[in-house]
Amino acid sequence: MQVLFLVILIGALGAGLLALAWMGVAQRRRRRRLARVGGRMGLKFSPADPFDLTRRYAGFVLASAGHSPRAENVLYGRYDRWALRAFDFYFEAGHGPRRLARRYSVIAADTDLPLPAALIWHAGDREHVPLRARGPAPRVGPWRAIAGGAFCRRLSEAFGAFAETPAHVQTLGASVLVCSVGPCRPADLPDRIAQAAGALAALRARGGPD
Repeated sequence: MQVLFLVILIGALGAGLLALAWMGVAQRRRRRRLARVGGRMGLKFSPADPFDLTRRYAGFVLASAGHSPRAENVLYGRYDRWALRAFDFYFEAGHGPRRLARRYSVIAADTDLPLPAALIWHAGDREHVPLRARGPAPRVGPWRAIAGGAFCRRLSEAFGAFAETPAHVQTLGASVLVCSVGPCRPADLPDRIAQAAGALAALRARGGPD
């Protein structure tokens, strides 16, 4: 019996080590692809977070949705005249055996636009709604208008390309965050960044808040 238990234990440890090794290889491959994608777009890449993004955007709902937040795999620079950062964002919800890791792909823009504070939360992400975004809220397309009043409709129209992602959009100060569920595939990132830049241009074209 002891021999059988030892064989099972060694097998389990071996399988765990193989899984960790595979995850490391997959992470390195993804980072190489992100760096290549960023280079073609004129953006720089850092596997770590050189901007302390969890503090920089601490006032946003997603940054306060759980504990142990971290950002990594950061693409940054100017795209279509906008100062953008695209990164993977992770946080944990719950504790102990009920602890869950949640992952989002974020595109952040620091703009010069006069934007009111607003949040539209995609109805397709019901499971992960943070406490600050719960409760009754009117709908604007596929989003729930959590804060921002009439400006939420304008925000939903500008970011309509993200309606199927699903993604949440929040404005605070002159910053805009587009948060999509799950890590983004490197091949999809150019389209998402272009869509975000187009949405920002649409907001600028409309001038000040409604």
